[in-house]
Amino acid sequence: MSEPKWNFYLCNVNDKQASIYLNLALREEAPIDSMPWLLWVWVDLKTPRSDGLSRSEEAPVFYQIEDALTATISASCRAVLAGRITTDGRREFYFYGEENDGFSSAVHQALSAFEGYRFDLGSQYEADWNQYLNVLYPNPEELQRIGNRDVLDVMKREGDSLVIPREVMHWIYFKASDCRSSFRSEVEALGYRIDSENEVQTATPYSIAVSRTQSIEQDRIDETVLELFRLAERFSGEYDGWESPVMKQ
Repeated sequence: MSEPKWNFYLCNVNDKQASIYLNLALREEAPIDSMPWLLWVWVDLKTPRSDGLSRSEEAPVFYQIEDALTATISASCRAVLAGRITTDGRREFYFYGEENDGFSSAVHQALSAFEGYRFDLGSQYEADWNQYLNVLYPNPEELQRIGNRDVLDVMKREGDSLVIPREVMHWIYFKASDCRSSFRSEVEALGYRIDSENEVQTATPYSIAVSRTQSIEQDRIDETVLELFRLAERFSGEYDGWESPVMKQ
């Protein structure tokens, strides 16, 4: 199994604010034929926020709950934790296992140490990994936001202030030159500069690099990336990321 790649994002689930934390690396292998059983445990928060998410004060005990559940369920059902959803005053843990025999006893064993925490549990045969692929896993735009946040975290560690305007360059690839030409016309009208156009030996050989001067706070870079991502999609293109120099005050 691939090295875990844990990350999170905020979204709405059933019209409720939700925080989803999942192992993105499982996407490379899902569905795993040997693990067709979806195993879930819902644990109520004792002191949820007004939006139904968790408070930082309760985080340590839920880290312990997660560790306890992972240890017992992994051992009894040969399962892997795929992710969790915090929403509507509870935390939902989702595992995929080779079997569901012993699942209930494993959950009760794990949670016996956490007095006063109410929980529910269940399992179902789900060979297609629908819960992971279509509920836990982020959509393409959420993946872009996650990627932006990861880049910004690196830049902040290098001392970037993020608020200083600088040139930010983006790369987009197209299957046909006329699609790239249409994109070029649209993107220039939005105030981007065309830095280069090339042809490469890939399934999307027609590349274009565009840039614009701006700050890179999370909301600002998300807005820019999603604007280019959606525009590229209109012309059957693929947005391929951005880069910026580190700017320190």
